[in-house]
Amino acid sequence: MATSADGTRIAWYRYGGGDRAILFVPTWNLVDARVVGHQVAALETRATIVTYDPRGAGASDRPTSGYDFSLHAADALAVLEATGVERVALVTASRGVNPAVLLAADDPERYDRVAAVAPYMQLGAEPTPPNPVWLEALRTDWPGFIVPFMHQVFTEPDSADVIAEMIAIGLEATPEVVVTQELELDWERPASSLGRVTCPTLVVHGESDAAVPVALAQSIVTAMPNARLTLIPAGGHRPDIRTPELVNPILLEFLLDA
Repeated sequence: MATSADGTRIAWYRYGGGDRAILFVPTWNLVDARVVGHQVAALETRATIVTYDPRGAGASDRPTSGYDFSLHAADALAVLEATGVERVALVTASRGVNPAVLLAADDPERYDRVAAVAPYMQLGAEPTPPNPVWLEALRTDWPGFIVPFMHQVFTEPDSADVIAEMIAIGLEATPEVVVTQELELDWERPASSLGRVTCPTLVVHGESDAAVPVALAQSIVTAMPNARLTLIPAGGHRPDIRTPELVNPILLEFLLDA
């Protein structure tokens, strides 16, 4: 376990070995480190891979408060300290791009590359507050959120097995954690930090993402000084999970080639 800045214990996992180090920054707190298993398998023979369960999920602590992006970034720092890893590349997906941006912007010498799959940020002048009716629905009918959400994430044909697997993981999450996170998230700071991420950055996005539009991914890339966008044909929101055979070679080339 690593101990974060506020005392929250974070469960972390190390794989492989090698001079290159890659840290997987978790996404939304309704899933844990299991969802990046395909990427770990593809990368661990060529690099040191570190993953961890986000606060509020998996084997990490589930505090009653403390779910803003700054504390998620602090969790990553605690994991790096616990593992002794110094210079590292960051890989993340969806909402995880927010703490990853904070990390890379605040310490550009430590993070040599950032790869983000289907990144989600709120780039508007004023972030949209969470709908209280939706929050109450999360509390009272968690499966009623998880099941349709996973169907929205994996829109590719023949995704039934992946959807079932992700629903099972999502049902292990605590609805109150997600509700608390929605009320605490600090969307403005990550969005305003995009221009300070100077390391090479790769954004991978599904062309048919039903959760995050391609236009948002393009806006994120445009706001970063050294970023590029790669599209996955017919890909949904998490092609790294659904079609790792398409995404992993792209990540391998970006993360490990000199």
